[in-house]
Amino acid sequence: MKFSRAIFLSFFLVTSAVHGQASRPPTPYYDFGACPFECCTYRRWSVEADTALLKQRAEKSGIAFLVKKGDHVVGLTGVVVTLKPGKVIVKKPKTIGLINKTQVKRGDILYLLNYMGEGVYKIWFRGKIYQDEMPTAPGLITKIPLEQREEYLHVVSEPKSVWWVKVRNRHGKIGWSKQDDHFGDMDRCA
Repeated sequence: MKFSRAIFLSFFLVTSAVHGQASRPPTPYYDFGACPFECCTYRRWSVEADTALLKQRAEKSGIAFLVKKGDHVVGLTGVVVTLKPGKVIVKKPKTIGLINKTQVKRGDILYLLNYMGEGVYKIWFRGKIYQDEMPTAPGLITKIPLEQREEYLHVVSEPKSVWWVKVRNRHGKIGWSKQDDHFGDMDRCA
């Protein structure tokens, strides 16, 4: 009898732990290949400020090469690293998801991973990823009347993230930077 209780308790704890892991996103969360704003594109970029490019996606990896203001590099790819997901509490039942859809109910918690552009965030809900507009997203806030902004959602916090970009210089050297504001011509719509 004690043995079967131990097995049941072990099963319950493992199941609870697995369910608990699925309900919250891993931190940090890595979105490889992400370009986190409307019309963002990887291509030939201008260098807007002198920048040290690192060997790896880590502050202490050492400098791979330097670029000067006025140079050009090729933006190869990037990764948005969500250090702390944002949190949204559902106030009214709703269907979320622009591509994959799911129903959420009052009290459900949505975790915002990163901003994607045009008012759309990547969202973690019960172990799955969705994309949808959020009422407080940059650019969308002015399109929604004040009385409707948080009709079905309560945004508790915005995500904290950093965008690492991988670039190649004219000599073929490759390096990483999280100083994305040091580069221009990233917006194909501009």
